[in-house]
Amino acid sequence: MAVTKLWVVNDNLGRVIDYAKNPTKTHKPKYSKEDIQSLRDVLAYATDEEKTDKELYVTGIHCDKHNARADFIRVKKQFQKTDGVQAYHGYMSFAPDELTPDECHQIGIEFAQRMWGDKFQVVVTTHLNTKSLHNHFVVNSVSFVDGKRLHNEKAWFIFRRVADDICKEHGLGIIEKPETHIDSRFLQECDKKNMPTRYNLAKAAIDDAIAHSRTMGEFQRNLIKLGYYYDLSKNRKYWTIRPMGSKKSIRLYRLGEEYTNKRIQKRIEENTLKRNFQRNFQGYSPPPYNPHYDIRRVKGSLYNLYLYYCYRLGCFDKPEQKQPPHKLHYLIRQDLMKVEKYSQEARLLGKHHIDTTEQLLSFKESCEKETDALIEERKHLRNQERHKDISESERSEIKSKIASISKKLKELRTDISLCEDIVERSQEIERRTEQIRKDDEKLKTKEVRSHEQFQRRR
Repeated sequence: MAVTKLWVVNDNLGRVIDYAKNPTKTHKPKYSKEDIQSLRDVLAYATDEEKTDKELYVTGIHCDKHNARADFIRVKKQFQKTDGVQAYHGYMSFAPDELTPDECHQIGIEFAQRMWGDKFQVVVTTHLNTKSLHNHFVVNSVSFVDGKRLHNEKAWFIFRRVADDICKEHGLGIIEKPETHIDSRFLQECDKKNMPTRYNLAKAAIDDAIAHSRTMGEFQRNLIKLGYYYDLSKNRKYWTIRPMGSKKSIRLYRLGEEYTNKRIQKRIEENTLKRNFQRNFQGYSPPPYNPHYDIRRVKGSLYNLYLYYCYRLGCFDKPEQKQPPHKLHYLIRQDLMKVEKYSQEARLLGKHHIDTTEQLLSFKESCEKETDALIEERKHLRNQERHKDISESERSEIKSKIASISKKLKELRTDISLCEDIVERSQEIERRTEQIRKDDEKLKTKEVRSHEQFQRRR
């Protein structure tokens, strides 16, 4: 049974190879564009002697395993494609005690040959340093045959098919129905803590829309009221919805068994059998008017802007007064997970009486100057602490001062970080607030017209 994965190497070729050849590395590399994500590090990691039994399990396909980096670069220069993605780094992992190192390496070579061997240079290595034997692949992003970049050859579904075929040929088991797109641990933790995410908000909105719908037409109209676009075409294998203000759609079947195409239709049909069905449905509705957080007080004041935004997020509501998260304005929902940070920023603005961007930048500059001064003072105290001639009581007093300075520095750095975030986000918050105001006015006008029409019918 093989598990495969491939990821991008974006940086220059030099550092990745050095990283991979470093014998002190014992963990899977974590890449960043400014750090170790480069071809030199990856090749060095893949060919680490401590993992590959003195390079017995290192093979180069269309390249010299000892000079792979130079061979990769030569091809890139030949086709004038030295920029962009430098290589792809992948792995194939097997269950513990499933096969021998020789078999593992042979399967890795066969896999690399079938996937990339006709057009691309590949370094194949087998690592023996964990209970699960696994192969690493470093693939040049540019073909030595025609100079084209790697495209379909990096697709996961092709990976799986090729890997399964090879495993069957070698008498190994395969995963018949691999579970894809599993929720991340972060999302699972958010669900446990009842924190809003785009997925549980979508589920709540669909449940609410279904509960007030007897037909698919009503369901679609209710989704729009709750701030979701939809694609529920009969010709689509998987229905999708997309939160307003977002570019990313959600396939409904990924939300659970109750959200597949057939199940949603069935749930709506079941509503026709209910006697006490509630037809009146309200989607987004603005919170009750509060003079303390009037939209007219927002303009020209950062503090009032943040107060109003926190008010719309429900920061000041009692638990029994809070609106369901999925019924908040669609522009606000995306910030529900940042409520605490917005509250901190509002408190900072209020505490230091900051109303303008100029005042905010001036406050930030003063914090930075105070930080620099405290760092110098702490450095001086640490030098004193190291002195041999001071008594234990004096040393203890110095340590106490250092701890106090460190605590103050932490507070200052937090304030600086909040200031930077306010500068970055305030214009976007102001834009959202203006859009919310316009939507509220439209909703109010629509309700007035609806009331007038109702009065005429009477």
